Amino acid sequence: MKERRVAIVGAGVMGRLHARAIARRAERFADCRLALVIDRHPDRAERVTEEFGGQSVEPGDVDWSEIDAAVVATPTLGHAEVARGLMGRGLDVLIEKPMALDVAEAQGLAGLAEESGCILQVGHTEWYNAAWRRAIDRAGSPRSIEVERLAPRSDRGLDIDVVQDFMLHDLDWVSRIVGDELVGLEARGRAIHNSAIDEAEVELRFATGCTARLRASRVHPEPLRRVRIEGADGVAEADLFAAPSAGEEEGGEVEPLDAQWADFLQACAAKGAGERRTGRCVGGRARRASAERHRSRDGGRR
Repeated sequence: MKERRVAIVGAGVMGRLHARAIARRAERFADCRLALVIDRHPDRAERVTEEFGGQSVEPGDVDWSEIDAAVVATPTLGHAEVARGLMGRGLDVLIEKPMALDVAEAQGLAGLAEESGCILQVGHTEWYNAAWRRAIDRAGSPRSIEVERLAPRSDRGLDIDVVQDFMLHDLDWVSRIVGDELVGLEARGRAIHNSAIDEAEVELRFATGCTARLRASRVHPEPLRRVRIEGADGVAEADLFAAPSAGEEEGGEVEPLDAQWADFLQACAAKGAGERRTGRCVGGRARRASAERHRSRDGGRR
């Protein structure tokens, strides 16, 4: 596989985690390299490059001809604008979730990726978490799913609410696994320390009869991520914090962010080989997340 030169736009918490994943991948497989870390705050970018390699630059000083792919890890407000510029230069893009502020913006990015032939992947790392996958395997076809994703108060992610920041992970993998039409939802939420929703609870009802109850908080005293699944074969529970059981080189599980990077690089390579990989998830889940945010604010049901 060709070595892909990667730029990270945004050197905050997620930018640093992506830099770590790229560095680990480069050391193991030599199919990518962290080339640039771009941030308006030079000292923040320098801290990342000192730890993981690459060159730190400010946004106006980038030579994009030396880059093959980019990560968008800026605050959400800038996601769409940055991603449009990158795909306009023909770069493949991994964009942190939420990919945009609203459905129209998200669909616009998906359309641009289709037109330009660029890979556009959204950073839903929880899709790659082996813990809930093992629970699904044990429980069988799901009849009910309960997920709690709770975290203590933090200064990160305050430009969005807890549905966009935390619950979006579970909306993504639950709706993909159930794979059926949503026929109803009830949601409630409240703002506690911030202007946007800090805690939310949602119940989803699917046409198959499966129900999913999701709870998210970013002001909980202790961190907690767990799932409970009742299925055709029994009941299974999982700790979503559980570490992988083995490294990729041993043929076992890998950390979700590392697995996501492998998938992104494979998509880029497949594009280069003339294969076509498409995603058709943007509209439905983006609209669902938007609806749940509004229901949570209003304490409503549908």
